[in-house]
Amino acid sequence: MKNLQTASWDNTNIYSNLHDPKIESDYKIIETNTKTLESKSAFYTQLITQIENNDFTELYKQMELTKELTRLSLDSDIIFYKIAGYASTCNSVNALDYDAKALIDKVMQLSTEFSKALKPIQICVQKSPVDFFAAFLDDPRTKELTYKLTKERKELDHLLSVNEEVLLTGFKQDGISAWGKLYKDISGSMKVNIDGNLVGLATANNLYSHSDRPTREKAYRAINEGWRQNEISACSILNSINGWRNEDFKVRSTKKPLHYLDKSCLTSGITRETLDTLMQVTYDKRSVGQEILSMMAGELSIDKLGPWDLMAPKPEVTSSEKTSYPEAIAIIKEAFNEVNPEMGAFAQMMMDKKWIDCADTENRSQGAYCTGFPSVREPRVFMTYDGSMKNVITLAHEIGHAYHSWVMRDLPFNETHYTMTLAETASIFAETTVRDYLLRTSKSKDELKTILWQEIQSAQSLLINIPSRFEFEKRFVELRMKKNVTVPETKELMIASQKYWYENTLTEYDEMFWASKLHFSISGLSFYNYPYLFGYLFSMGIYAKKDSLGADFHSKYVELLRDTGRMTAEELVLKHFNEDISKKEFWLRSIRIVEDSVKKYKNL
Repeated sequence: MKNLQTASWDNTNIYSNLHDPKIESDYKIIETNTKTLESKSAFYTQLITQIENNDFTELYKQMELTKELTRLSLDSDIIFYKIAGYASTCNSVNALDYDAKALIDKVMQLSTEFSKALKPIQICVQKSPVDFFAAFLDDPRTKELTYKLTKERKELDHLLSVNEEVLLTGFKQDGISAWGKLYKDISGSMKVNIDGNLVGLATANNLYSHSDRPTREKAYRAINEGWRQNEISACSILNSINGWRNEDFKVRSTKKPLHYLDKSCLTSGITRETLDTLMQVTYDKRSVGQEILSMMAGELSIDKLGPWDLMAPKPEVTSSEKTSYPEAIAIIKEAFNEVNPEMGAFAQMMMDKKWIDCADTENRSQGAYCTGFPSVREPRVFMTYDGSMKNVITLAHEIGHAYHSWVMRDLPFNETHYTMTLAETASIFAETTVRDYLLRTSKSKDELKTILWQEIQSAQSLLINIPSRFEFEKRFVELRMKKNVTVPETKELMIASQKYWYENTLTEYDEMFWASKLHFSISGLSFYNYPYLFGYLFSMGIYAKKDSLGADFHSKYVELLRDTGRMTAEELVLKHFNEDISKKEFWLRSIRIVEDSVKKYKNL
C-alpha cells in the first residue's frame, strides 16, 4: 500500500496546548460575564411577572440594558465555542485525553451556569409585546438574532415558568447531557478483536470498505460483539436520553400538545407537512434503493447483501488501489474548480493550513465531522482516512461543510447557525460534484463503474438506511413513553425498522445498529437522521440546476448557502427556486435523478 500521507490539525493559532494560559484567561472572561448576568437574574424574573400581568412599563425602560446584556451573551458564546471546540478537537484525536475531558467538563459546567443566568432575560424578550420585540431586534447589537428569536416565539405555548426553565437548564449537565457524554466515552475507548488484533472503533468501521468480504464480516461481527459487551449501558443511555425528552415534552404540553416530531421539525427549520411528504415519497419509492441493493449483490456475486456489505467497494478494486491524502485533495480541488475556482482554492487551503485531521491515531473517536472556531472564522475537518474511494467522498463531504461556513464567515455569528436539514446541502453537493467529475474523467469502463458504484451506494444508504434509522427512533420514542425499553425489545425494534425499509434485500438485519450508530445517543439533538435524506434530495435538486444556470450558478449557490442561517427551508426554497417543498413533486424530481444514475450503471 502506498503512503497515504495523512494529516493532523494545526490549531496553535487558537491555543498552543491544553495548558495554554490563554485558556484560563478566556475562561475568566466568561466567568465575569456570568456573574454580570446572575446579578440581573432576580430583576428580570420580576419583570416576567409584570409582563404576565400585562404591565410593560418597566420592560420598555430596560430596553437598552436588555440589548447590552444580550450582546454580552453573544460575545461570550464565541469564547465558549473557542474553548470547548479546542478541547473537543483534542478529545476526538484521543478519546482518552483526560486533560481534554476535564476542560470540556469545566466549560460545560460554566456554560450551564451561564445559561441559567441568561434564561430570565431570554424569556422576557420571548414574552415581550410585538413592538418591543421589533425595536429590540432593530439594533446592530441584536439584529443577528432575528431568525432565532422569531422561531423561539413560536414556542410560547410550551414555555414553562422561569424558575422551571432555569431548573431544567441546570439539571441537563448531569442529566441528559451526561448520558450522551457516557456514550462518547464508551465508544471512544472501546477496542474490538479482529483476528486477534485489538483495534478502536474508528479503525474497525473503516474495514466496512475493505475489498475482502470475510474481512468486512469479521469487522461487523467484532463491532457488534463489542457493543453486546456494553449493551446494558448502551440501552440505558437510549432510555435515559429519550425518557428525559419525553418528560420534557409532557410538562410542556399543558397549554398545547407538544409532539416529539413537532419539536424536531422546529429545530430543523421545516414543517411537519414537509417532513411527512418527504418520508412518504421516499417510502413510496423505496424500490429504487432496494434495486440498488440487488444490483450490488449481483456485482459481488452473492444472492443478497449482508449488513457488512453495504459499504463494500466495487469487486474489481483490490485493497492495494488506494488514493493518498494529497491525491484525494487534488481530485476534490479539480472537481470544485469546475464549479468555481474559489471552491477549488478553498479545498487546497484546507490542506495547506492543516485544517484537516485524518490520521489514524490510537483511541481515536469514530465518525467524521466539520467544526470550526468562530473567534477566527476558520473551519476544521475530522475523519479517519484510509485511502478508500469511500473515504475520498467522505473527505469531499466534510470539506463541503467547511465551504458552507467559509462563505458565511463575514456574517454575524448567529446568522451562520443553519439547521440540520440545510446543513447537509453543501456537503452532499460537494460529494455529487466530486463523483460527477470522476465519472467524466474516468479512463476506462471499469473506472466508470467504480465511480457509479460509489454514487449508487451512497443513494441506497440515504434512501433506505437513513429512513430505517428514522423509523427506529420513532418506534423507540413511542415505546419509551409507556415503559423502560429492554435490550431484547430494542433489538426487536431495530430489526422491525430495518425490515420495514429493506424488506427482503438483506441476509440478516443488524440488531445492534441502535448501539453502534452514535447518532441515536447524541443528547443535544433528536432525530439526527432524516436531515441527511432531506439534504441529499435537496442538494440533488440544486445540482441539477448547475448546467442551466451556467456562469451564474456559483454566485446563486453561495447566496443560497448564506441564507441558510436566516430562514426556514421552505422560505429558502421559495426565495431561491420559487418552489414548494411541502409538495411531492419537488422530492420526486430529485429521486428521478437517482433513478437516472441507476440506469447509467445498468447500461454499463
